[in-house]
Amino acid sequence: MNSLKTKSNPQAIEVQEVRRQARDIADQVLAAPAEKRVRTYYDGLRASVIPYMPCHMQERAGDLYVRCYEALYYLGGASIPLSVAFTMHLYNLASLATLPVPAAPDFERRRQILIDTVRRYKSLLAISSFGENIKHKDDPFKNVIVTPKGDGSFVCEGRKGFQSMASEADILLFSGLIDEHQGMFYTSIKDQSALVLGPSLFAGAMAPSDTRPVDFNGLVIRQRNVLSVHDDLTDHVSHYATAWFEALATAVYLGGACQALEEVRKFARSVHTDDDVTLAELDGFVAESGRLSVMLRSNLAMARSFGVCADLYCRLVREGAPAAQLDGVAADLMDCGSVIKYTATKAAQDIVAGARALIGTRSMSVSHPIYALTEQVCFGTMHPTIPARMERSAGREMLGEKPYTGLFEWAMV
Repeated sequence: MNSLKTKSNPQAIEVQEVRRQARDIADQVLAAPAEKRVRTYYDGLRASVIPYMPCHMQERAGDLYVRCYEALYYLGGASIPLSVAFTMHLYNLASLATLPVPAAPDFERRRQILIDTVRRYKSLLAISSFGENIKHKDDPFKNVIVTPKGDGSFVCEGRKGFQSMASEADILLFSGLIDEHQGMFYTSIKDQSALVLGPSLFAGAMAPSDTRPVDFNGLVIRQRNVLSVHDDLTDHVSHYATAWFEALATAVYLGGACQALEEVRKFARSVHTDDDVTLAELDGFVAESGRLSVMLRSNLAMARSFGVCADLYCRLVREGAPAAQLDGVAADLMDCGSVIKYTATKAAQDIVAGARALIGTRSMSVSHPIYALTEQVCFGTMHPTIPARMERSAGREMLGEKPYTGLFEWAMV
């Protein structure tokens, strides 16, 4: 694979090279036999620059976001479940790489060691669930309990409910309770007898995401693998990372929606009416196809706004901006990621449904790409934050005492 940069125009090379590599991987996956697609996907990724872009663009959060988004968009067109799993690597590495925390030198140093490790060994980073917002009232509390040992190391016991890319990842990032504080840790996931992966949680079209529960049975963590032992710092990092996830994950589902539109294009150009006119020449078909296309492109344009917010926030932190301004931009950043996910994941469902209606019953054959896409795009809205929770939060804000503007008053200046 070619380098991302040249002296003449590094920005242009980054854009075109990332797009080329992502398209190449997507084409190879789509052309591979079903039983070889997982291996083709990950082999292509590891040989590309795509997983390691955050290691080289730490002070360019906005540019990094757009590059990551476009890569995931192309990859999502080839496989939504595999790309959802890979999003876990990309959003975590990107958020860890770009977030400046000058007041926490130990965190800065150790996260840089982790980033350098990923870059040097071409590793993939997985993330275990950071808690459970919804569970049965009689279910026991589930978390990882981290107990300090006398020699400076820690022992981890417990369970995390969700772990995507479980069989492929090299490094596991996870949270746990240490002395009643929420800490953040990482470890090698390969050949770890103390980490036991459970059965796949999803069947059918989402099975390739390889999402499983993981049990921690006496996992030993060294001091150098502790990123944070403080609630405030852990929450700060996880909130920033969550904002990245909500925005980036939409690229995968919109990529799948674009693939549905490609199926419409091929169908419309190959099917003729009794008058020997292709469907692509019928005004009604053209108009409906155009509506779906505009919906896709509108959401892609909206999604780019997150990069502007992330860039501004990171720059203000480095410049030592007042706390009130930083808090305002951080809140807008989270809101921006949430509204992108809310709107774009719903749009992906609507686009696939529209494509299915245009193609008709043949799109529901089990061998037709839209059959799988119909099931897969439904998962987008289920990622946190779920729509009902966001709608209630937005409703309380809109109906509050202060006049409502709807603007991102801190981050969009």
